[in-house]
Amino acid sequence: MLKLKVAAARASSNIALIKYWGKRNEDLILPLNSSISMTLGEELSVYTKVEVGEEINDIKIVINGEMLGEEETMEYGARVLEQFNKIVGRKLGMRAFSYSFFPTSSGLASSAAGIAALTLALNEALNTKLDKRELSKIARSASGSACRSLFGGFVMWSKGERNDGEDSYCFKIEDPWEEIIDVILIVSEKKKEISSRKAMKITSETSWLLDCRLKRCEEDVKEMERIIKGKKIKELFYLIARHSNNMHSVMLDSFPPIFYLNDVSIQIIKLIHEYGIEKATYSFDAGSNANVITLKKYKEEVLNMLRPLIDQGKVKDLILTKMGKDAEVVEIDEFERIIKEKRKGL
Repeated sequence: MLKLKVAAARASSNIALIKYWGKRNEDLILPLNSSISMTLGEELSVYTKVEVGEEINDIKIVINGEMLGEEETMEYGARVLEQFNKIVGRKLGMRAFSYSFFPTSSGLASSAAGIAALTLALNEALNTKLDKRELSKIARSASGSACRSLFGGFVMWSKGERNDGEDSYCFKIEDPWEEIIDVILIVSEKKKEISSRKAMKITSETSWLLDCRLKRCEEDVKEMERIIKGKKIKELFYLIARHSNNMHSVMLDSFPPIFYLNDVSIQIIKLIHEYGIEKATYSFDAGSNANVITLKKYKEEVLNMLRPLIDQGKVKDLILTKMGKDAEVVEIDEFERIIKEKRKGL
């Protein structure tokens, strides 16, 4: 019998710059297009401790002190553990304890970071010694966005061509840029009316514009990779905004149409275009909250530009972060210290 193993890890949320929207295989979570993301800073990290072994006969996941429901547990954590069970050739149970210290209602990918941290912690606990490319395939089985959170900096998720998904994995394009900051504007704390998974399916089945978008995405992932490696910031900011708009356009073209942006989201877009897309850009995932990406030297200008929305109460919260590093294993004593320290600060 495999005795109880314990390990912990940290991973950060990410924001997709060229976004994946739609799957070619729902079960394996294989995307219709390749995507590029930017990993966010430690302020947007999730810390996860896992206890795994044959003496545990079920799976339980606790997030910020609350037990995850059975459906979500099976949909996310169980998928990850199943992959490791196949690798080690055993039937293991698991207890996972996950903590994040940013607004769960923010629309930020806390679940993606949590799944990435869980995957890395299980790899450590079970001593499976998989590299992050292989781990990204395991994380992908639970959440597409999660596979990108295993890496820091700029990350590519290759859509792959194989039916078994073995060539659909992530890799790092570049390490974090020190001069980039992300001003995250929380404009709504309401739960989404429609989940991303359901919305993607509707778009895949009904959008007339989707084929055009997919062709453009495959051209632009290569272009954005070239731009990032050449550190051409103005060109990067332009493409980020275009692809945010492009994804929300195919949502609108879906039938029935899908709306995630609200009036404040549109105000933010207008403000940034008036300010200058060469100095700041924007990206919206499946939600109304904005990632305003800019350079440190423009920070005060950007905050002043956004100040009226903040003063009018149209922005509920603001999170300032930078680009983040790779997901990493955390010693158990250090994990306990960090959680205790962060709880004190709440």
